[in-house]
Amino acid sequence: MAITLGDAFQNWNNDSKLPTAGATVDGGVIDMLEPNLFRNKVMIPGVTFATDVESLMVDNQFAVAFIRKLDKIKVNMCKATDDEAFRVVPTSSDGKFIEVKCNDVLKVAEVVYEPIDAARVSGKTADKVQLASESYDEVKELRYISYLINGGGSPDPTDVGAPASANTERCTKANVIDNIIDDRKVIRKAGADPDTLLISDDTDAVFLKHLSERTYFSAASATETSALGQVYIGTLFSGKVKIFTSNALGQDNSALVGLSETAPTDTDKKAAWEKEKALWDWSNIEYILYDHKTLCIINVVRFIGLVPYDAIIHNSTLISILTVCGGRIRNTQKAIAKKFVAASGD
Repeated sequence: MAITLGDAFQNWNNDSKLPTAGATVDGGVIDMLEPNLFRNKVMIPGVTFATDVESLMVDNQFAVAFIRKLDKIKVNMCKATDDEAFRVVPTSSDGKFIEVKCNDVLKVAEVVYEPIDAARVSGKTADKVQLASESYDEVKELRYISYLINGGGSPDPTDVGAPASANTERCTKANVIDNIIDDRKVIRKAGADPDTLLISDDTDAVFLKHLSERTYFSAASATETSALGQVYIGTLFSGKVKIFTSNALGQDNSALVGLSETAPTDTDKKAAWEKEKALWDWSNIEYILYDHKTLCIINVVRFIGLVPYDAIIHNSTLISILTVCGGRIRNTQKAIAKKFVAASGD
């Protein structure tokens, strides 16, 4: 296509009124896509969450599973010189079931205006497939992190998110490492060994300013970064805790999962909107420290492909992605979420 030189020039300098005598230049669409921006991928199977439950559920085609958790068995202790010290005192321990439920559906249905045979070899459709996959991955990432923050939504009353840290002050250069150490102490006193730390970009910025003053941190090697991605920044405490930076933490993600940015006017609908928005607004979460083996995530159905759509729209194809998933923390004593409470006037 041709555009006038005056149009092209005035796009650069709108104040110019120089005559161009009708001269034209060529303009067109170049074969290049500007990439979109997405939330980081920190939910890595076997690294930041466990897949053992998923394997069993997929193999058995379960949508709901129950994991047995037995109570500790009582051990009687006494002196050998006590009366009846060696008398058998029988006990009977009990237990409970932990429910893991796949009750979330993620789906993409993007129309491309090419028949199925043309779409399979079309560069334009390939671009759309890639974008659909990236958009799906972003929402899936948020859904997975929400299991860590909010729980999985099963009827089991123990299916809740990571408990909040007792410390509600905002992390600073002076206290960020001490805050992590204190929260780690709480988890370790319960008998767990936290091995994963997800931090927000705000915490990452504070954290990096403090590294030269403490020796707890080991930076990621090039090999580790290649394997785990740029979101992996290193370890704390002699390699015991892996650190990942997530730009989903410290932000409101409600618009990305399809929630309207403006509240409804209806009172009941507004209350429901506020409740849902609170589930995805993670602006005050600075970090989450946990044992990755307690976060189980299950993906029992996966489909991605091109589907003929001519019956609905002439000469069209549907890019279809479908997932049925679920997840939860199996033991909340193995996780802590650090949230700050804004001071009045902030």
